[in-house]
Amino acid sequence: MSQAAGRHRLDSVRQRILCVDDDPLVLEDLRRELERQHQLITAPDAAEGLRHLAEDRDVAAIICDMRMPGMDGATFLARTRALAPNAGRILLTDHADLQSAIAAVNEAQILRFLGKPYQSRELHAAVEAAIEHYRRAGVENTGLRRTLTAQINSQDAVTGLASRNRFIETLEAVCAEADGKDRNSSFAVLMISIENLRDINALQSVAAGDQVLQVLARRLREYCSGALSLARWGDDAFAVLLPGDFTDETRVLATAEALIAQFTLPIDLQHTPYQVRACIGIAGVPVHTGDARTALKFADIAARQAKLQGGSMACLFRSDWAYRVAYRHQLLVALREALDNDALHLHYQPIIDLKHSTVTTLEALARWTHPSLGPIAPAQFISLAEESGEMPRLGHWILRRACRDARALAGRYCARVAVNVSVQQLLHEGFLTHLDDALRLARLHPQELEIELTESVLASDAERSLALVRELKRRGVSVAIDDFGTGYSSLAYLQRFPADVIKVDRSFVTTLGQGGETIISAALSIGRSFGMKVVIEGVETETARRQLAALGARLFQGYLFGKPMAPAAIDQWFLGSAFAAAQSQVSAAEASPATTTDAAVPARQASASSP
Repeated sequence: MSQAAGRHRLDSVRQRILCVDDDPLVLEDLRRELERQHQLITAPDAAEGLRHLAEDRDVAAIICDMRMPGMDGATFLARTRALAPNAGRILLTDHADLQSAIAAVNEAQILRFLGKPYQSRELHAAVEAAIEHYRRAGVENTGLRRTLTAQINSQDAVTGLASRNRFIETLEAVCAEADGKDRNSSFAVLMISIENLRDINALQSVAAGDQVLQVLARRLREYCSGALSLARWGDDAFAVLLPGDFTDETRVLATAEALIAQFTLPIDLQHTPYQVRACIGIAGVPVHTGDARTALKFADIAARQAKLQGGSMACLFRSDWAYRVAYRHQLLVALREALDNDALHLHYQPIIDLKHSTVTTLEALARWTHPSLGPIAPAQFISLAEESGEMPRLGHWILRRACRDARALAGRYCARVAVNVSVQQLLHEGFLTHLDDALRLARLHPQELEIELTESVLASDAERSLALVRELKRRGVSVAIDDFGTGYSSLAYLQRFPADVIKVDRSFVTTLGQGGETIISAALSIGRSFGMKVVIEGVETETARRQLAALGARLFQGYLFGKPMAPAAIDQWFLGSAFAAAQSQVSAAEASPATTTDAAVPARQASASSP
């Protein structure tokens, strides 16, 4: 084919463009800008992007964000050169360090980089330049690309194990051979998920993560020497095909658990020992299915179940899990639709200052009623959002809606509205921009907003988290540490962490008289030492309230004082209940210190019984 003919063919079709970004809003914007002229393939992370390319998708351009979990954009684009040598590469970055961006351009042979936020005309110009680069490359490199792709499809470059495609080919051959044979002639597919490889990539480097994978691959070869196939399945996963009599569940699980023990032996990285956590899912052929693709799906479902049960364990596939996975997928689709259609809503639970009989804060809590399934438990849809990567999007929706509601609530009923922010959302690129936009659109003073963060934020990129919290404080936003006492806090961190409020986890209230009071007393002492307010969560009985008051607590949250309620119900709670009258009763009681505690009880009881 002549170059002219090849160019005419390229001009006459919509070019494929691969867009990789962990921010769904960015992917949505790219789709809106480019989909009319081009065919878009989107991926939420580098691993998914590489999988698209490994399936021999011929792309004219690759657009990628610089900052992504697991693998940064420059490393991803460098790895795409073997898979898509002709593609024009575009890097999106908001890095202030221009030299870093230039170095990334040189290392990954990136054609263009665009600063965020980019202008529409800049994006289209960069894409056209990338497509022109692809056209100039023409069809000369097609043979080289096919050779490289075949090699990559056969063997993983990092570990030397079989590739994903090669493993599938072997499994399909085994399934064809096993078809019609006695069930005692069986095989097992083991899907091994490394739970904390991304943490190692973040704390050390992607190169360190590759070193870990190489060590694990070596252990896999040594322990599974009789395997029919050993493969690297993804960024942080391996697949194993073992022969043998796997109708005996005990034997299968013992084999997998011994393999987990091998994987969890410490690995030395720059004289620092690291221990990986692994979970394994197992599916039998033909015990569970005779189809290769179904066996892989079942093994993956079992691995996910092992992770849900706490990780560092092995699970043999059970048929009812497939239903659960299908249900969760259905729920995820519905959750995305609910976010698209603004179909979620917020309820608010008060935090009470009993000393002054006032509401200091209303905490925003997300609620979702499915059109056919009814109310979905917050723990269920929030964990689903976290697992699927939708948590930043859900969190941004909650933040915007809470700021809008706070215009009416803050100042009228309370000093501020509190919003829970997950680690995923806090560390997500553009969090501060989203927060500033929410405040601006609602015309809300930053002092009327409180951000609640769990202790786990201190274990997830602590330095970056601290910098973000300082930015919140600089804006005037209050910061609370939620679920205090259950996570990673230390006195050293608290001294550096500029929080305003400590919220003691409800689990210590339920163990009052069994050691819980020791933790609560310590939290109250820490609060006084660091100048932080201390809120006790989960107070549901008057007996607990009295015990906590005796320890010196004065800020409470729980069903004893008020359940989460819709904004429209807050008026009724305040005005329809005896709350206003109770305020005057408590104020009068404060004039008599000997009876202050008892006199405040009717006010609390009245508010607790309100709708």
